[in-house]
Amino acid sequence: MKFFVAICVLISLTSAEYAVKNRDNLLAYREECVKELSVPADLVEKYKQWDYPNDEKTQCYLKCVFIKFELFDTQTGFNVENIHAQLARGDVASHDDELHRKIAGCVDNNEQGSNACEWAYRGASCLLKTHLQLVQQSLVPKA
Repeated sequence: MKFFVAICVLISLTSAEYAVKNRDNLLAYREECVKELSVPADLVEKYKQWDYPNDEKTQCYLKCVFIKFELFDTQTGFNVENIHAQLARGDVASHDDELHRKIAGCVDNNEQGSNACEWAYRGASCLLKTHLQLVQQSLVPKA
């Protein structure tokens, strides 16, 4: 019986669906992260233009936002499946397709031993550079 319960718990954990986030979520997460990290107004203005300079404050800001989006974890790193689901706007994402491979190509397992902010920035900046249009489209409500 214990084995059956353990299997049921495992199945429920692995089948949990990612909830696609939208622009309202981004605005709320931005506000929370800006407040938590005391991000100066000049940097916030850059972020609003999708400009993320490579500095400590921005690195930690992107880590914060990606954590809130459930796309990054400080222990396990990036969740490629969740990123793919977000970019596919909740449509069934084939994790064997070209987009999935490109997303996976942007993330790493932190072989460099970087701190979590640098790690998140490295992957996030690649994702934003290569998939900015998809990122922006994923935040718009579906018609």
